[in-house]
Amino acid sequence: MILILLLLALSGCGYHLVGTSTYLPEEIRTLHVELFVNQTSRGDMDQRVAEALNLEWVRRGRFQLVDRAENADIVLSGTMTRLSVIPVSFDQNGRATEYQMTLMTEIQLNDVRGEDPVLLWENKAFSRRTSYVVDEDAVDYFDRQREAMNELSVEYSRALVSAVLEGF
Repeated sequence: MILILLLLALSGCGYHLVGTSTYLPEEIRTLHVELFVNQTSRGDMDQRVAEALNLEWVRRGRFQLVDRAENADIVLSGTMTRLSVIPVSFDQNGRATEYQMTLMTEIQLNDVRGEDPVLLWENKAFSRRTSYVVDEDAVDYFDRQREAMNELSVEYSRALVSAVLEGF
């Protein structure tokens, strides 16, 4: 009996698991993810993020992804404003051994079902970062940087999809 009362109380207080609720109306069913405008010095970062974002939306299963904005209920768009790589750790000779990579973006989610788009969600400074280590001879520097870009794209996508679905 106590367990039933506890379950009823929890169901009425707004309790939910992260990633399971959304502020978006149920009638919104289709999503188009635009290729982000890339203002960074890395020309391939937009492609990496686009792939990771699409995979994350499919994994979450909340919306059907469509390939054209005209076929969508909502459109996610953004601009990559900065991709920085800064050294954060050094060896005894002053060479960098660890770097931090940060991606900064501006994001908009628009309802495009009517004549004029309606802004549903926006974040003008959505960012994520990752760190990566390079060995002392720096032979693997570019390989580690590419790996870090892939890791950052996946982590960024997970965080962005969660933020959009949760509305914060």
